[in-house]
Amino acid sequence: MQGSWKTAWQIAFTYIGTVVGAGFASGREIVEFFVQYGTQGLAGILLATALFTWAGTRVMLISYRIQADSYQDVSTYLFGHPFGMVFNSLLLTVLLGTTSVMLAATGAIFWESFQLPSQVGIWISMLMIFVVTRKGLFAIHRVNSIFVPTLVAFTLLVFLYTQPWKDPILISESPRAWAWLSSPLSYVALNVSLTQAVLVPIGRHSTSEKPLIAGGIIGGLGIGLLLILAYSSLAVEMPDIQHAEMPMIALLHGVGRGIPLLFSLLVYAEIFSTLVANVFGLAEQLRQVTHLRGPTVLFGILIITYFISFIGFSSLLRLLYPLFGQLVVFFLVMLFYRQWRGRTLS
Repeated sequence: MQGSWKTAWQIAFTYIGTVVGAGFASGREIVEFFVQYGTQGLAGILLATALFTWAGTRVMLISYRIQADSYQDVSTYLFGHPFGMVFNSLLLTVLLGTTSVMLAATGAIFWESFQLPSQVGIWISMLMIFVVTRKGLFAIHRVNSIFVPTLVAFTLLVFLYTQPWKDPILISESPRAWAWLSSPLSYVALNVSLTQAVLVPIGRHSTSEKPLIAGGIIGGLGIGLLLILAYSSLAVEMPDIQHAEMPMIALLHGVGRGIPLLFSLLVYAEIFSTLVANVFGLAEQLRQVTHLRGPTVLFGILIITYFISFIGFSSLLRLLYPLFGQLVVFFLVMLFYRQWRGRTLS
């Protein structure tokens, strides 16, 4: 039983660490999807938490029950053969786009926090991604088991530093009706469809369903806790930090050099852990399709995402994340439909 709980916590940390990428850890993503909607954004976070808990668990259970070799098998199961292939092509594009966003974010951190050229950060990240990804899923578990608890602690410290309970949230509600409701749907759809790259092999290699269910619940609630803490800290500083590349780091500029530097390192670590997971999933999928050697596929992925990253972190996030979220919302719809019709294997 103790082993099952240990496995569940490993799964939860990997789930959280894969979701918490460039946009989340930096605060940029939270501003775009939740903070800009004022108090309605908080309701959106509660909805997103419930969806993260349910959808992540469902993906792992489906993978366990059908013994999926990759996220392509899950897509085919959900959508059927013709539409499954179309969705896989879309998901491949989304993975490449979001990986490029995160690669650009590593450059933004090196420039804003360390006063080093952004290209230095990007090239160092690419080299480390290549090395860690070659070690497989075990290395991804280890990375997230170290960094996720640290991220929770730092996010809590930022929350205590900004003391959001002292000031009311003054952001006006969005003039776009129901935008706050569609935003969490797009956000969860985007993240859960992308985390399939890691959730599917976790489900396939599990020895039972219990750690998958427990890990999915702990992971979903953990993501929700981080969202609420970060939302509260960012909301009281709006609109001052609205256009910052790294809003969470911008919150700490008044506390001296040391703490923002440490938080910048942590943000970089979280971005890196998600980058590794994304590249791992891309490589597994493309290796099956192209039948090329692993290092060749990895090198090709890194070169493609490198050139896309020249567009810049904030520009890519504002353009691609909402668009991709709307496109892959059908993934959530099909997860719900399969469960509602009772067609998931038992």
